[in-house]
Amino acid sequence: MILETLASAPHLAFHVKALEFRDFPTHLSSDGRHRIIALATQAISNCINLRSCSWTRDRTLSTSVLQRLAELKLLKELEINAKPGAFGAWIPEDLLAFRGLQSLTLIMPARSVVELLPEWTAKNRDTLESLVIICKSTPYLNDDVLQRMRPSLWNLRRLHLAGCIKVTECSVGNFLVDNNHLQSLALETCSPRFDMNSLASACATHKRLQFLTSISLTMPPSKESSQRHKWLGDVILLLKYSPLESFQLYASGGTDELISYEGVDYEAVRELVDLHAFTLKRIGIQRLIVPVESLAYACENCSQLEEIFATLCGVGRDALAQALATGKHLRNVHLTLMTDVAGEMRPLHLITAQEICQHVARSCGDALQLIGSQTRVWQVKRNFSSGQTIRTLGPYSGQQIPEQFLMMRA
Repeated sequence: MILETLASAPHLAFHVKALEFRDFPTHLSSDGRHRIIALATQAISNCINLRSCSWTRDRTLSTSVLQRLAELKLLKELEINAKPGAFGAWIPEDLLAFRGLQSLTLIMPARSVVELLPEWTAKNRDTLESLVIICKSTPYLNDDVLQRMRPSLWNLRRLHLAGCIKVTECSVGNFLVDNNHLQSLALETCSPRFDMNSLASACATHKRLQFLTSISLTMPPSKESSQRHKWLGDVILLLKYSPLESFQLYASGGTDELISYEGVDYEAVRELVDLHAFTLKRIGIQRLIVPVESLAYACENCSQLEEIFATLCGVGRDALAQALATGKHLRNVHLTLMTDVAGEMRPLHLITAQEICQHVARSCGDALQLIGSQTRVWQVKRNFSSGQTIRTLGPYSGQQIPEQFLMMRA
């Protein structure tokens, strides 16, 4: 067990720079729980050069573990499931001991933790560069809390908020008044009253977000194509002065219920591409139907484009291959392929989707490394025969599925 090794071998723990506890036993006896917490505490104490720690299993943290982490002088990045629980018991005030953090990620934070955020971020205001808060449609983080945190967020390069349903354009806009160097912004499933036009107009008027290279947004639910088009126009206005490299857009809700035939129209993609053609490296539009012509336009005009993630319906394999073939630098492609069945959209069978991906891989350039569809990811293999390159799909050999291929979002 890794904890036993790190606890008993300080000379090995000395070299550890990052620890990730994504899984952690919970069904243990009282003695077993005390033993594993003691092991974790000793292991962490030995990792004196630790810079990054992720502990994401719900209700498994303890006061003693947090105390040892806070004592590590080199620790700069902390990611935790921020819901205090009975297992090993910790309290929100334990978090105040952390100073000098550069990156903080909180998953499913309890109300008591959110209420502590203004005080906690104030203790890290001179160093904090990344703040990620992932909720599950909870009202704890709201405009008032974000406003009280505002003086401590001036140095942020990255702000990601997901499932914070009480956060509106008011607090986000006020934050952007003070922050001149934000590089990455994610606003996923925030308040249904979030006024994108108001935020975009203010940013365009004052030429804000001039260093923003990455944005991730959730499109609010709407049955009217005119409303979607207006919202997308506001997003493009928001990004008017940004050297955008990564554009990620999701539909809110689950795949089956909210994929729309009129998801993102060609004009919206064309406007986005025309504005950022020389900088865009990644375009992801998921759970929203995209015309294949939009992908073709992006590939033809974005000279730096390396990654595409898109949802399509009823597209022919030849048209798809032809659209993507012009992307000379494409490395990663993921396609959620749908079909019309009696007026309802359904995912293509995996075998059919794999055949389409194989056809696309044969048409794309040598830069293509990974291609995925539905729930699968394949590595593009290349063999040489009679002076020709033959491309086939093989199992993905990486340790983990790349984050961008994971289809479900908070």
